[in-house]
Amino acid sequence: MAAEEKPVTCDICRKGRVLKRMEEMAFRQSSDKGYVRCQVMVLIGTCEACGAKSLDPGSTKILDDAFQSEYAKLRTHQ
Repeated sequence: MAAEEKPVTCDICRKGRVLKRMEEMAFRQSSDKGYVRCQVMVLIGTCEACGAKSLDPGSTKILDDAFQSEYAKLRTHQ
């Protein structure tokens, strides 16, 4: 079994396994042009015992890229 495929125990409840899957996530972030609304697909881990959700470490770049893309659209329309 590869390292990324090993079951991960939940950091919150310490009981359940964290199952990862791609999910759609919507968020908004403040900017000098007001709030920028974004929607992305990211890898999210969900504990099968307590339901706690966590983002995969690589998600930060995806969120930043989505913000930059939507922010750029606002700049070209104003």
